[in-house]
Amino acid sequence: MESRKTAILYQNEQKTVTLMDIPISISLAQILPGQSCDRILLSTPPLEDPYPSTEPKSCAARARVLSRMGPTEDAYDYTDFIRKGLQEIRDSHKASWCLPRNVRPMVRSTGKKRRVEDLEASIDDAMPVQEPHLSVLELGTRLAEACTKSCTYTISADGRMVAIQNATSKPVEMSIPTPPAIFHIPPHSEMILSNIGARTAWAFKYEALRLYPTSTASADPGQFDFILLDPPWQNRSVARSKSYKTIRDEDPLQLLHGELDQHIAPNGLVGCWVTNKCDVRIAAKNCFEAWNVDLVEEWIWIKTTASGEPVYEVEGLWRKPYEVLLLGRKATPNEVSAQVDGNKAKTISRRLIAGVPDLHSRKPCLKDLIEPMMPNRKDYRAIEIFARIMTTGWLAYGDEALKFNWAGYWTELP
Repeated sequence: MESRKTAILYQNEQKTVTLMDIPISISLAQILPGQSCDRILLSTPPLEDPYPSTEPKSCAARARVLSRMGPTEDAYDYTDFIRKGLQEIRDSHKASWCLPRNVRPMVRSTGKKRRVEDLEASIDDAMPVQEPHLSVLELGTRLAEACTKSCTYTISADGRMVAIQNATSKPVEMSIPTPPAIFHIPPHSEMILSNIGARTAWAFKYEALRLYPTSTASADPGQFDFILLDPPWQNRSVARSKSYKTIRDEDPLQLLHGELDQHIAPNGLVGCWVTNKCDVRIAAKNCFEAWNVDLVEEWIWIKTTASGEPVYEVEGLWRKPYEVLLLGRKATPNEVSAQVDGNKAKTISRRLIAGVPDLHSRKPCLKDLIEPMMPNRKDYRAIEIFARIMTTGWLAYGDEALKFNWAGYWTELP
């Protein structure tokens, strides 16, 4: 498998339409530019055909479903935008829509027929890997004990939070003996392993100030130029597959409602992944308003097969083949937010990211797409909250921040 310098397979001049290989985008974000990629991410086979349709079969049936959903449930229509973007890629990109993958044999269920709505999530169940099962405190403490001179660590007084930092320019291998497990820590990266909530808010503030004690041209101490949120929104298929933890009967962003504002740099960017439920979008926009962040762009990740077909019908009612990233910009102290000034123009741009899905909880790594928007792409501060993997140059925060850094998800290249 050849070493690559980019995961972008196609991108137009305006950078509004991008085709990206998801596993490679994650792999390259584990090293510095110019370094060779000596490990490849374990992936699922790329989809060859769309999932079977479960949509209403007649216009009358569709009308009945729409009447029950109400006007707000299907208010955000990206159909034309997605179709135009996909056609643009097809006109310019004639090869496969994903690169060769490091695929292991899948463990398929031989029992009764699975529900169609579970097929996408069930791909996680087929992965023949067994992660080490440790609590945040157990894993964090054992990782701290395994730290070498290349890494530094701190543990909060109550033991609820463990912070690890690799300040070197090379990946660091950390090994814990019981249960035996190896984790790869990317260069110039930090991690805060902790549950997210009111009990840990003070410790997170302390760690942010400890890791970033000085001001830069764009950010004050403890502040970030880019904050990426991937909240564990409650989702039926995710709950069945148990591919990642979700928060039941609670808005996961509410845990950060009063905490995050002080950590967003003036003019900083905040990206938040949302599901296609109207209530989820409203919750995210309410937080943006509380943080004095204006919505400026929507990034639509359209999931496709290896030949470029959407995995579900684009105009489907039950299942959408896309997820949306809401991207907002923090108003500066002397600037009136569009959230406050109703007369201020609200121009929201859209970008399309096409990609063949991998594991259910893996999204495209946005590092290469967001860096051109940073005040200094070689020297900026970024954090991913509810992270499931560390990223070179970024801070990862959450109780699963090391999930995909476990060596069991990787294979050494020959």
